[in-house]
Amino acid sequence: MQFIDRLNQATADKYEFLRISRLNLDIGTSSLSVVCLLPEDITEDKFSDEDKKIVEEFCRNQIPDTFSLKISFVKNKLNAEAILNQAVRFISAKYQTLTSQYDPNMTKISIDGKKVNIDLFVVSTVVHYCEKSGFKDSLAKFIYSQNCTDNVTVRINVAREVDAEKVLEDRESVHYVDIGEIDIIGDYHYYIGKDIGRKPRYIDKYKKEMDGICVCGTVSEIKRINILDKTSPDRRVKKVLFKFTIDDSTGKMDCLYFAKLRKPKKHEDDHGNGFVTCLDSLAEGDDVVIFGNYRYSDFSDKNELTVVKLALCKINYAGMDKRREEIKKANKIKVFQIPKKYEVDITDNLFDIMGHCDYILDNKFIVFDLETTGTNTETDDIIEIGAVKLEGGKITEYYDTLIDPDRHIPDGASQVNHIYDDDVKNAPYIEDVIGFFMNYCKGYKLIAHNGHGFDFKFIKRLCEKFNLPFENQLIDSLTEARRILPYLRRHSLGALCEHYNVINQNAHRAYEDSEATAKVFVKMMDEYFSREENKA
Repeated sequence: MQFIDRLNQATADKYEFLRISRLNLDIGTSSLSVVCLLPEDITEDKFSDEDKKIVEEFCRNQIPDTFSLKISFVKNKLNAEAILNQAVRFISAKYQTLTSQYDPNMTKISIDGKKVNIDLFVVSTVVHYCEKSGFKDSLAKFIYSQNCTDNVTVRINVAREVDAEKVLEDRESVHYVDIGEIDIIGDYHYYIGKDIGRKPRYIDKYKKEMDGICVCGTVSEIKRINILDKTSPDRRVKKVLFKFTIDDSTGKMDCLYFAKLRKPKKHEDDHGNGFVTCLDSLAEGDDVVIFGNYRYSDFSDKNELTVVKLALCKINYAGMDKRREEIKKANKIKVFQIPKKYEVDITDNLFDIMGHCDYILDNKFIVFDLETTGTNTETDDIIEIGAVKLEGGKITEYYDTLIDPDRHIPDGASQVNHIYDDDVKNAPYIEDVIGFFMNYCKGYKLIAHNGHGFDFKFIKRLCEKFNLPFENQLIDSLTEARRILPYLRRHSLGALCEHYNVINQNAHRAYEDSEATAKVFVKMMDEYFSREENKA
C-alpha cells in the first residue's frame, strides 16, 4: 500500500486532498524527509496547525525512533511547465521505448480549475501501443499523485510534424546522419561497475531528465566531500561524495557519486586518511565514459548525472571534429524506406509470366526475411527487413530497410550478413519500422523460410512489446519443403535454389533471400498441386 493510501486509511480520508511530492527515506543518515502538497486554495479550517501535527505524527510512526523526521507543507499551484517536466521524467524512467517516439515540445498541458488535460503527440506507429498498453492510465495516475488536482486526462494524438509519410526518403539521398555517438580509442579501464554496453552520445543530446544514459567527456572541477557518520561518537567519515564536471565539446554535465570506503592495499596511498575509494585516482583532464541517471537535484537546483558505472577512456576528439564538419554538409534525418515497384528485365523474369496453380493465383502473400545481430530470438535484434509482395503469381513490390539496433553488431553476425555498424547509422530504429511493416502486411499470408523457428518469433516478440496485432496466416517454406520434397537431403534455402535453378544474387541479405524464397515457394507449390492433380 502506498504511503498516502496508508495516511488516508488512518485518518478516514480526512486529508484526501493531500499529495506527497517527495518522500526520501535515507537509511545511511537515518532520516525521513517528506514534502506534502496542499491545494492552493486550502483554508485554515480545512487544514490547521493541529492537522499538520496529526500528519507529522503519522509520518513519525512509520519510522524507527532513532530516525529523524523533516516534514514540510507546501501549497501546490498547478503549473503547466512543472507538469510537463513530471511527464517527461515519468516517460523516460518507465517507458523508455517511447522517448524517441514523441516530441515534448509539442506536448500541450491545459489546466481547467483542478482538472489537468495532457495532450501527447506521438508518431503514428506507437499510437496503438499507447492506447492499449495501460500507458495513459499510468501517466495520469503519476501526475495525479504529484499535484493537488481532482482529475487528470491523458490524450494521445498523432504528431503530424513527424508523420512517417513526410519523412520517407530514399537511402541514396542521405550521405550521413548524426546520431551523436562519440568515438573511443582503445579499451575502457573501469573504476565503477563493468560492461558499459551502450555507446556514449553527445552531452547536448540530453536536455531533460532521463535514466540510463551513456555519455563521456573530459573531467574538470573535481570536488571531494567527506560525509560524516553523525551517529558515531567520533563522527568518522562514512562515505565520500565526488562531484565533478565532464565536457565533450558539445556541452557540459555535472556528475556526482557517493563512494564507499575500503582499507588500502599495500601499493595504495591513503594520504593519511586510513581509507581509500574507487575514485581516488580520478584526475582533472582524464577522459571518462559514464553510464548513469540524469535527474533534477533539489540541492543544486539543476540536472545532475548520478554515476552508476564509470571507466577511463580516450576520446577521439580529432575524429569527432572531422565528423561533425562532415555532418554539417549532410542530411541529419533517419531514413525510412518505402515499398517500391518490382521491376526486372523481361528476359530475367520468366517467373512472372509462367502459368501457376490456383493456390498461388488466388492468394496474396508477403514473403519476408530478417537479418539480425544473432540467433537468439529473445535477446538479439533485427538489423534488416526484406520483403516481396506476391500477388496473382507475380512479385509486384519489394520492401527493404536496414535497422539501427542501437548497439554494436557482433563481428560474427557481420561476417554472415555483411552488415556493419556504419551501414545502419542512417537507418531507423525498430520501433519506427515495426508498426509500418505490420500494417503493410495486413491481409496477406506471411511466408518465411524457417519462419516458425526464427523470423516469426522475432516479429511476435516485437508485436507483443509494442502491443501490435499479429493475426496473419503464417507459412514456413522450410516445413513445406520437408513435406513436399522428402527425397531431398537438405532443405535449406540454398539447397532449394539449387534444386529449382533459382539464382540468389546476394545470399544472407534480407531482400535477396525473400525474393529467392518467393520464387522457390511458387515453384514448389506448382510442383505439389500438379502432382496432386496427376494422382486424381
